[in-house]
Amino acid sequence: MPPLSRVLLLLPAVSLLAACSNRLDVASVETDIKADIERQGRRLALKSVTCPSSIARQLNSTFRCVGELKPEGTFTINVVQTDSQGNVEWDIPNSKVMLNLVKVENQIQTGLAEAVGKQAVIDCGSEAYRVNLSGDRFECQVVGGVTAGSDRIESVLVRVEPDGNLAWQEVRQPMQPLAQAQPGTAVPQPASPASNAAAAAEASTAAQGASQPARTTPTTGPTGRPMQRAYVPGDDD
Repeated sequence: MPPLSRVLLLLPAVSLLAACSNRLDVASVETDIKADIERQGRRLALKSVTCPSSIARQLNSTFRCVGELKPEGTFTINVVQTDSQGNVEWDIPNSKVMLNLVKVENQIQTGLAEAVGKQAVIDCGSEAYRVNLSGDRFECQVVGGVTAGSDRIESVLVRVEPDGNLAWQEVRQPMQPLAQAQPGTAVPQPASPASNAAAAAEASTAAQGASQPARTTPTTGPTGRPMQRAYVPGDDD
């Protein structure tokens, strides 16, 4: 009887060990998320990130964690398991406490396209997150700029309203008009045949160059977006 009793007592312990091995390492997830937010954020310091204490490893399983700022303020972190080995991806939605600048960029892109009828890439800087503070202002760049009538839009100014919502406005610059002749300006004299020939040759050379597409070099913007900039000699080295 004693040997049988020892066997029966061991079975629950084995089951418990198997169950624990299929649990997510929550402490590690909390530590990694906290470090990533502080690294990607603008002057962000967190007291803690707290997730549910017992989570099974399961592909596509989702859960929520809570981040707490220093000195105060809490925000939600949405987490999804990308496999059954404990790897996760997470995302912070915009809230009264925290701003997700990638989501802000997307919202401005949509609003600007509706306002001026043109698509543009918006870049709010290299940080991904910043604290949502009433009265705060920051500028986002319109990559490459867009024209709207006689103006050019190269940036938008974002401000945080007292209720925590965002408002933004285009920063417009008037485009320079073509120079016009003023009274008293000397009237150009007819060119000589020789200068006409030289001008024609120069125009022909320019036309041949214009028929070739401008060379560009693929690169990435401050936030890692793929972009094309003008070719600079030495790019092929």
